[in-house]
Amino acid sequence: MPIARGQALFVAFQDAGQITTVERWQSFWVDQSVTWEGSLWTYQPMDWSGITSGSGGDQATLVLPRLPSIQALLRQALAGPWIATMRVYQFDEALDTGSPQAGQILVGSCIGQVIGASGTATSINMKLGSALSPVGAQFPPVTATDALIGVPCIL
Repeated sequence: MPIARGQALFVAFQDAGQITTVERWQSFWVDQSVTWEGSLWTYQPMDWSGITSGSGGDQATLVLPRLPSIQALLRQALAGPWIATMRVYQFDEALDTGSPQAGQILVGSCIGQVIGASGTATSINMKLGSALSPVGAQFPPVTATDALIGVPCIL
């Protein structure tokens, strides 16, 4: 029986001092709040469109529906400023029990400050940025794993 791979995006927003977590969202369990890592994560339709790197730092874009609640949150995040932590986990969808499984595999993560937004009549592109230049930083602001490709071939 083939494995049905599911991927869930988890996003947590924290105040600038990273003391208080203001919002926690997940994108997989539709219209459900789920418990993960001891916290409640509410459903939010969203997409992480990837990361762009440059000498001025990294930027990621979180695509969200244009709703009054999202617009209000964005205004607060920009005034804050807020920090967003995004993590993408992969798991076997055939074993889905309606909540996050133990043993999910982290396939990507990103931490950035909410620095701006753009959008259309139906969506908002929330921009997250890192002031650290990947060229001279001591650690990368982005983490990727080889979980999607497996163990590399050794010749």
